[in-house]
Amino acid sequence: MRTVPACWQTLAAGAVLVWAMAPSLLPAAPAALEKAVNPVDKLHTALDKTVTLKIERQPLNVAVDMLREKSKINFVLDSLTIQQTLGFTPDQPPSPVDVDLKDVKVRTALRAILSPYGLSFASIGDTVVITTEDMAMLRQMRQRVNLDLSKVEFTTALKLLSRETATNLILDTRVEKEAKAPVSIQLEDVPLETAVRLLAEMAGLKSVRVGNVLFVTKKETANEMRADPDLQQQNQPGQPGAGTIAFPGGLVPGGLVAPNPPPLIIGAPAPVAPSTAVEPDKPTDAKPQVESTPVKDK
Repeated sequence: MRTVPACWQTLAAGAVLVWAMAPSLLPAAPAALEKAVNPVDKLHTALDKTVTLKIERQPLNVAVDMLREKSKINFVLDSLTIQQTLGFTPDQPPSPVDVDLKDVKVRTALRAILSPYGLSFASIGDTVVITTEDMAMLRQMRQRVNLDLSKVEFTTALKLLSRETATNLILDTRVEKEAKAPVSIQLEDVPLETAVRLLAEMAGLKSVRVGNVLFVTKKETANEMRADPDLQQQNQPGQPGAGTIAFPGGLVPGGLVAPNPPPLIIGAPAPVAPSTAVEPDKPTDAKPQVESTPVKDK
């Protein structure tokens, strides 16, 4: 009988051991990726937790601080927009916050605090920005995103963006065939609305905004929706009245930057003062003067 050298026996045993361990080693990388927590998912999980909160006649900023302590969520008050649009500051609201909530979701508690003032909020990354309804939609639609996709199905790309930005990106069920088109794109620091529009164009589709939703559909349907007067009115942001200051942009509390803010308008347009210059009186009844020529004697 032929014998196998000891060194070859050792190598064979090692190969068998590696082969046996291979199935358990292969899923390691995907499992590690699955364990990575998305900041947006983490924030939404925190917003869905239940809290018990009692606030008795406190300013808005104090009420938000109390909810922050309970939920451990990073709430940011857009004080500048609130003051310039609604005419009050969070530390001096027109009426104090007075709520008594038991075992409700954090998002429900937040809406109960904000609704008396007509305020809303937007989830941007791992932060919840408290601002006006119009500005909340604007911030969410124009939050900055990065994309690096290569031959990814449009439907998958849209779901990825929706998950990463916590935004309502809805695909028309009547365009499922077109939505299977592969898209390749590389974008850096672009508004979400722009990214969705470019991706839709690659699939032969169009996106149209309906409130705080981006709806992707056929081009003909999108054009019809844009021409709908009810939809135009819904998407028209509130305009500041006379004597108010529009959002000037720049940094707001928390270091957030307002995307594409409108120009600064301070006060109502000043009336044009009438001219004070006095013009010389013009003769009205004066007869025209005729120069006479002396007549010579013949």
